[in-house]
Amino acid sequence: MPVRRTTSWVLIAAAAAALLLSCSSSSADDAAGSTAPATTSGPTTAAPTTAPTTTTPPPVWKATNAGEHELPGDYRQGIAKVVGGWLITTNNAVYRTDDDFAKGPGSIGPAIPDDLAAQGYNHMGDGDVHDGTFWVPLERDDKSKAEQVTAHYDAATLTFVDAFVVPQHHNAFVTVADDGSVYSMDEFSDDVLMHYRVTGTVVEQLEPIPLSRTVEKVQGADLSDDGAIWLSTNDETNGIYRVDPATGEVQSVGTAGHISSAGHGEGEGIDVTDLPTGLLHVIVADEKLVPMWAVDLKVTSAPA
Repeated sequence: MPVRRTTSWVLIAAAAAALLLSCSSSSADDAAGSTAPATTSGPTTAAPTTAPTTTTPPPVWKATNAGEHELPGDYRQGIAKVVGGWLITTNNAVYRTDDDFAKGPGSIGPAIPDDLAAQGYNHMGDGDVHDGTFWVPLERDDKSKAEQVTAHYDAATLTFVDAFVVPQHHNAFVTVADDGSVYSMDEFSDDVLMHYRVTGTVVEQLEPIPLSRTVEKVQGADLSDDGAIWLSTNDETNGIYRVDPATGEVQSVGTAGHISSAGHGEGEGIDVTDLPTGLLHVIVADEKLVPMWAVDLKVTSAPA
């Protein structure tokens, strides 16, 4: 009888061990066939593979008055640098001057061709010289429909070459990039830069550039070597603005001065040429309307 009890307990223990071994094997097999880990030691969300990007704010630009030149009263619209001097527009004339703004030979007036004058075009704005061609925006008083004209003149002789229609209500300025594309604005105050490619007189409208803010009463524009577009205005401060065409970011950088509560002293065209006198050169009317002034501004930048 004692032997029989011992045998019975051995048999029961052996059966229990076999059952436990069977359950353990089944659990291990299930775990081996599962794609999920058996245990975790932390969050299951994977860490980012790249570090977070940081945005560096653009530098802060500033333009300060570096000197002025008194000009005759009819030098009152646009300005463009040429070798040995300047081209300055008025409503219907182009004056060629030396570097000190003394009028030289080769000025023309009236400068708007008769057929365009007959269509109402009576105002020359702020032009630009590119590859030997003087690009001049022409406006007429009727701003009710989006149709103005930009003209080509030979920069050496000021001979009229041709003109093309632009789909704009206003046409205060034109500036030409190194790649030949053209910038202007549809309205006198606007938050978009128009962008074109012009082949002869054929205009291809490119994607416009939305600006970060509206710029009021824009009278002129020109590009610097870094691709920035500088705007001159006759807003309340005769303000100067810098536009980054890659982002549309607008910075107020300074003033052309000659501000008057009487409404005169208005800013006009701008040229961007890096000279000893400064980078920016702006035409602005005196507070008493005449004389006109060419204001030179030096430009600096600092980290934001």
